[in-house]
Amino acid sequence: MHPPVFQVDPTHSLAPYTYEQATIAALGSKMVIGNCDTPEDVIAQAGDAEILLLSWKKILTPAVMDALPRVRLIIRWGIGYDMIDVAAATAHGIAVANTPNYAVEDVAEHAIALLHDCARQISWFHLRMREGEWTSPVGRPIHRLKGRTLGLVGVGRIGAATAWRARGLGLRVVAFDPAVDPERLRAQGIEPRSFAEVLGESDYVSLHVPLNESTHHLMNAARLAQMRRGAILLNVSRGPVVDEAALVEALASGHLAGAGLDVFEQEPLPRDHPLQRMEQVVLTPHTAAYSEESWQAVREEVCTTVRNWYTDGWAANVVNPQVRPHLRAKR
Repeated sequence: MHPPVFQVDPTHSLAPYTYEQATIAALGSKMVIGNCDTPEDVIAQAGDAEILLLSWKKILTPAVMDALPRVRLIIRWGIGYDMIDVAAATAHGIAVANTPNYAVEDVAEHAIALLHDCARQISWFHLRMREGEWTSPVGRPIHRLKGRTLGLVGVGRIGAATAWRARGLGLRVVAFDPAVDPERLRAQGIEPRSFAEVLGESDYVSLHVPLNESTHHLMNAARLAQMRRGAILLNVSRGPVVDEAALVEALASGHLAGAGLDVFEQEPLPRDHPLQRMEQVVLTPHTAAYSEESWQAVREEVCTTVRNWYTDGWAANVVNPQVRPHLRAKR
């Protein structure tokens, strides 16, 4: 019998975890559903678990890692893992894995949907009609997408999937990603550029970067000012990648024509936040990754990671592979 798998912070959209519990039971283990809000809750509830599953809460502190010496793997339900202190986990001999494949198509589709909505001002016209108006577009500039430029900041799986869709719409795609070989970008029909060139050339800028120290407020006042006047900013990555105060200023001044945002510095977005009152902004509540298909895919990806861990003692989607030589021993 393998040690238990412990779900730290259950989410209602995945509960009651019937699929996961059955799959993990078939592997010779069991899944324990916790209800943790604090590090102390995790320490009190996780018991002898070897694997922790984490949804969103930033509660897997170094103190938790010290107090649970049997934990050898943390799996994040999602692509981003900024809520996990990976450096601390590595120092404690704990592997950290994510689910990098499950929502690639969905987030790319959402980015393109936000682009369409902002460019064609669909939500604005929709709300006017709901209020009984039949409003002329005169005075609200709308541009044909074909022939205009989408700039990507980050070209991982989601960025590449967004580029593929954008090219199908007739958009020229330029991108900045120092981690991707320029020839690989060209092979995908993407023109490599410097960060400043992407901001200056693009009618639409879409962000596809993880949240870490180097990307926090990546889009600050100075970089927003580098964007073409009348451009539109799209963010389906992480809210803190954008300095929201600076974005509000750029929108209020008219330097940017609009923004399509699925993620925010504080979630849920406060009702009194200035972005809530800006008609040129399209807002969605961090739903880009969701579809019926993606939710099943993330279940399968998490369970596959558990299976691989129990079978091979490792998983290909570990994000800190440097931990492997000093991975905690089983207890």
